[in-house]
Amino acid sequence: MKLNSYYKEATVGLIVLLGLVLFIFGTMWLGGRAWGNPPTVTAAFSDIQTLKEGSPVRVSGAVIGSVEAIELERPGRVLVTMTYDSDLITPTAGATATLIGIGMLGDMAIDLDPGAGAPLAEGTVISGTVTKGIFDSAADLVDQASTTMTSVSAMMDTALVTDLRRTLASSERLLAYLADSRNGPTAEVNETMRALQGVSVRLDSTLGAVDARALGARLDSTLRSTDQLATQLAASSAQVDSILSAIRRGEGTLGKLAADSGLYVDLRRTLQATSDLIDEIAKNPGKIGVTVKLF
Repeated sequence: MKLNSYYKEATVGLIVLLGLVLFIFGTMWLGGRAWGNPPTVTAAFSDIQTLKEGSPVRVSGAVIGSVEAIELERPGRVLVTMTYDSDLITPTAGATATLIGIGMLGDMAIDLDPGAGAPLAEGTVISGTVTKGIFDSAADLVDQASTTMTSVSAMMDTALVTDLRRTLASSERLLAYLADSRNGPTAEVNETMRALQGVSVRLDSTLGAVDARALGARLDSTLRSTDQLATQLAASSAQVDSILSAIRRGEGTLGKLAADSGLYVDLRRTLQATSDLIDEIAKNPGKIGVTVKLF
C-alpha cells in the first residue's frame, strides 16, 4: 500500500513538474522569447509607443526575429534589443530600424534594414525612426478637419450670412428683371429684332423691284462712255505733249517767243522805259509837250 502511495505521489509530482516546464516554455513562446543564444542588435528610438517585448522584427515584410528587451536610457532615448536570424541577414554599419504600426489594434513591429557595407561592430547602437500608423494618420486628418470646421465657423459670422442673403436676393431680382419679357432687356431685344425683320422685308422688296437687265444695260453704257472718255483724254494728252515738245524745239510763234532771248530783253527795256515815263509825268505834268501837225 505504501509503494502504491509513493508511486502515485511521484506521478503527481512528475505531472506537476512537466506542467510547470510546459507553462514556462509556453510563456516564453507566447512572449516571443528566442531559444538558445541568438545574435542581437540594439537600436535607439525617441519613442517606442506600444512596442513590447516579443514584438516581431521584420526584413522586407518577413519575420526574422523579435524584440528581446526594452530599456529606457533617458527621456527621449529608448534602447530596443532585437534578435535576428544570422543565416538570413547580417547587419552592417549602415543598418537602420523603423518602428511601424501593424493591424487595427495598435500593435507595433520593427522593420530592420540590414544596410550595406562592413558588418556591424559588436555593441554598436543603430538609429531607429518612427513612422505614423493608421490611427496616427486618422488623428491628423481629424485634427485638420476640426481646424477647417473651426475656420469655416469663424468665417460664417452673422454679418457674412446677412451679406450673402442680400447678395442672393439681389441676384434673384436681377435674374427676374432679365427674364421679364415685357419690361426687361428681352422686350427691347424683341422690338429690335422685329424692326430688323421689317428692314429686311423692305430691302428684299426693293431689290425685287429693281430690273436687273436694265440696270446691267445702264452699267454697260456707263462703262463704254467712261472708256471713250478715257480714250479722248489720252488723245488730248498726246496732243498737249506734242505742242509742248514743239515749243521746246522753238517751232511756231510760241516756240520762237520762248526761244528768243532778245525779245525778253526788249520787253524788259520797254517796261522799264514805260515805268520811267509814268514816274516823270507824275512828277512834272506841265513839261510834257504836245505837237500838232496839220496836213
